[in-house]
Amino acid sequence: MHKYRDNLKLKKYLEFYQLDSVVNKDIQEHYEFHEFKKGELICGLGEPLHYFYILLKGKVKVFTTSTDGKVLSLRIFSPLINLGDIELITGTKSRCSVEALSDSLCLAFPVQVIKSIGLNYNSFLRYLCTDLCNKFDDIASISSNNILYPLRNRLVSYMLEYLHEDTNTITFPFSHKELAELLGISYRHLTRSLSELENRGLIKMIDGTIHVLDEENLRILNVDIYPHKN
Repeated sequence: MHKYRDNLKLKKYLEFYQLDSVVNKDIQEHYEFHEFKKGELICGLGEPLHYFYILLKGKVKVFTTSTDGKVLSLRIFSPLINLGDIELITGTKSRCSVEALSDSLCLAFPVQVIKSIGLNYNSFLRYLCTDLCNKFDDIASISSNNILYPLRNRLVSYMLEYLHEDTNTITFPFSHKELAELLGISYRHLTRSLSELENRGLIKMIDGTIHVLDEENLRILNVDIYPHKN
């Protein structure tokens, strides 16, 4: 992780994401930029929370790990999203791990600053509550649909979200391993499911890229249940 301050960059991002009215001058005094390389952990499960983050650039994976080492991805996030908000409110250690899936940039504020200033500032508090509600709604929807719908339909739902209509190809902004984690299955199970779709003549796998051969029948399997992109 690389930490630094850049007032011009701060001004640019606050204006771009319309955060000027959310992050007031008192909070801004304590800012830092934290840059994370692809594959670097932004926070680890069970670790103390030192910073409240606003993701400005890149993609991150929020996941949890069982005692026997199984990984379940809860969500993949793109900007603009907060990291550490639940722990900020509850005062607990990190409830999940967060990994940078690409080089990522976060606006960082010490937790104590947010507790003493941000939580007493109405605009910031409304911003925090809105983001939390959206995240809880998304995760509740994903968890329910993981139980209610067969894997084949859930997989197709993800696939069609990333279908390039001009080339009829599907390219995920994350690995197949991470897709398996999002679906709550093993990588081997995912490979088998993709092979079944290929055997039915719906898709063709070529060098890791999914080519859609029969979009009409593939869409019949789509249940459009995931809030894939924030």
